[in-house]
Amino acid sequence: MTSPSTTAAIDRRVDLAAAPERVWSALTDPAEIASWYTERAEFALAVGAEGWMEWREHGRFAIRIEALDPPRYFAWRGARDPDTAVDDGPSTLVEWWLEPAANGGTSLRLRESGFEQPDERQLNTMGWLHSFGALAAHLATEPWQGGIRRTYHLQSAPDAVWKAFADPAELRAWWGGVGELEVRPGFEGWFDWPTEEGRFAMRFDAVEPPTYISWRWVTDRDVQLADASQVLRTEWVVMPRDGGGTDLHLFESGFTGLDDHRLNDSGWDGDVIPALRRQLGEPGAG
Repeated sequence: MTSPSTTAAIDRRVDLAAAPERVWSALTDPAEIASWYTERAEFALAVGAEGWMEWREHGRFAIRIEALDPPRYFAWRGARDPDTAVDDGPSTLVEWWLEPAANGGTSLRLRESGFEQPDERQLNTMGWLHSFGALAAHLATEPWQGGIRRTYHLQSAPDAVWKAFADPAELRAWWGGVGELEVRPGFEGWFDWPTEEGRFAMRFDAVEPPTYISWRWVTDRDVQLADASQVLRTEWVVMPRDGGGTDLHLFESGFTGLDDHRLNDSGWDGDVIPALRRQLGEPGAG
């Protein structure tokens, strides 16, 4: 068994258009949580209070509120096994930090720690991607605030799909005429299409083989990340598909208006994913 100290935590961020007080309510009100994270929930908002969260497919899981600092920090500990008290089996700690953003929105950070098995972390990596997308949609007052969510069913094996992202030459082949890249967390460079769109600043935020990769990039040409009017966060999760192949999950967020949202919403399905399928050599990809 892998101990919690050697199985990495999940650390994620999402930029939301809603103010911190509004996000706080979505995180701490059981009725709201049931709209984006779980199907049912019951707990009192007090440190030490115990309750539960429930999914029809998975069962009911005990939780305990560990910390409250409204509207900046919230933490709960959740049992990993259904119908088991928090202290009677494995558990993970889920922590949330809320920071006001310059545009009046919220920078939300998640950390989940205490995993005992890497496959548990992998499943929650996929789960949090979907939950963040659902949270953005739940809070949205305009369509573009909910970001773009997709799941693509690919025939290729997960290791081949991961290589298409993690190998710079393969990424260049389907993503486009990108410049020199190092696929590692913290690398900053440019997505460069010299004969067409231009060059756009980017940064790899996370590279977690063989499951998760994310980058931020701007929609302003020749503008650094710090100076951009809009910074998008593009996240991918690569998961084995039951029966063979791969489920590729996408969540793109950070839009500040409808035009770029509409452009990318059509671009993923119309151009980018077909190019990935061709790179993978999938039948019928053209």
